[in-house]
Amino acid sequence: MNKAIWLGFFFFVALVLLLFGSLTIEKGIRFTKPLKLKFDFDRVEGLREGAEIRVDGLRVGKVSKIELRIPGIRVEGHIDEELKLHEGYKVFVESFTLLGGNFISISRGDYTRPLVPPNTVLRGTAKPSALDQVGLVLSENKDLIREMLGAVKATAEEAKLLVTTIRTGDGTLSRLINDPKIFDSLLKAVEEFRLLAEKANNGTGTLGKLINDPSLYDELKGSLTDIRAAASAARGMIDKVNRGEGAFGKLMSDPKVAEDLEKLMENLRTSSEDLKQIIGKIAKGEGTLGKLVMQDELYNKGEKALDSVDSVLGRASRSRVIVGGDYREFGDSETTITKLYLRLQPDDTKFFQGGVAFMGLFADGPTIVFEDQIEEGDDQLKAVGELFAYYKIPWFFDNHVAIRGGLIEGKPGGGLDVDFKLGDWPVTAAFEIRDAYGHVEDEDIDENVRGPMTRALLKAPLWAPNGDAWWKLVLHSVKVTAGASRLQDDPEFFLGFGGELEDKDLRTLVVLLGLGQ
Repeated sequence: MNKAIWLGFFFFVALVLLLFGSLTIEKGIRFTKPLKLKFDFDRVEGLREGAEIRVDGLRVGKVSKIELRIPGIRVEGHIDEELKLHEGYKVFVESFTLLGGNFISISRGDYTRPLVPPNTVLRGTAKPSALDQVGLVLSENKDLIREMLGAVKATAEEAKLLVTTIRTGDGTLSRLINDPKIFDSLLKAVEEFRLLAEKANNGTGTLGKLINDPSLYDELKGSLTDIRAAASAARGMIDKVNRGEGAFGKLMSDPKVAEDLEKLMENLRTSSEDLKQIIGKIAKGEGTLGKLVMQDELYNKGEKALDSVDSVLGRASRSRVIVGGDYREFGDSETTITKLYLRLQPDDTKFFQGGVAFMGLFADGPTIVFEDQIEEGDDQLKAVGELFAYYKIPWFFDNHVAIRGGLIEGKPGGGLDVDFKLGDWPVTAAFEIRDAYGHVEDEDIDENVRGPMTRALLKAPLWAPNGDAWWKLVLHSVKVTAGASRLQDDPEFFLGFGGELEDKDLRTLVVLLGLGQ
């Protein structure tokens, strides 16, 4: 066996080991058959295949199939262990976040009630999203919000009228509000009254003796002169107040007190006008706060923005990234072709694939001529690039026919693929054509074919896509290829095998790089 065959065999073994290790780490080796659950919903709010199934918050399985029925929607899923439900169980479709990520949530019901029979189709409902609930509350209470804003406006008008009356009116209350020094003067007056009361309690002074000494009454009764002197002192005190002397006199007579109170009222009037303008704008629906309270437009824009985010992130999250390899050996020309590639698949109707093809050329081969064979008589391994796009035609044969075009084995070319089934076995029939290598000097290879290189082939997996056992998944990922090449010249048959592995980590990396751009 020459080195090119060894190289192809090495790549195949490495690919199978990588596929086995990935499936073992991600899914675990399972020796029991998973249990199936069936659900009926009126709607599922964006639930997708592969979504989680949780029982009382614990993840127990995944959704495997979603089918539209009349009426309602049938959902099937697999769980890892037996589930016992009681009458009164509840099934919901819920969201992880505002952006989506829906899953099925199961509550097992009342443990004192009878068990639900096995294989029962469970009935569930979809919970409304957080945005739907907020929108419903705002829509139902628009009239109440308008009434509250009207009441606030009326209260502000009454407060303005009261402040204006106090500011422009006369009397004690007006001066009391407009004079900022009145408070200090009142404190001094209270202190003087406290000292007077203290003297009276101690029996000092005229008032103290009048309260504490009963003999004073007899003295006052017999001495009208002292009474007249007391009246004269009171008259003098009143004169001081009228002249603005003392703390109480300043309180009653100082014009600066009125000026300070006037400034205070002006500041209050300005603040009231500003508050009135703000409330008026809100009531008219002006500004961000006004639009939020009075209009539905902001809510609608927010809902559209979330839908736009979901259309971008949702499509990216559904993309698949597949790593694969393929080995083919051609009998008559004694050549081999080994391909390693990376496939980016946004959906089931299209993908983009790029990689490298290693062409193993043998010096003893009777058909193909190449540079190392001519100059040294040695075998040659040539690496060429591959890059092409694949697209299924939706309106032709029920989405079973696809075309592809780009670089095939380093040359411009294309192909036509037809997917069909033999029983449960998926099979792909393909015809591909590319520019042939025909110049040793310029391209190092002469394939000795008249016109382009043409091929027809059939490709199928080693196992039909049924069952979740790890070895079935491995066998389904391995593809066997058989076909004929050089159709228009001297056809030769070839056989091949390969495999594909879907890698979620690479998908995450590709999505993040795309969003970064």
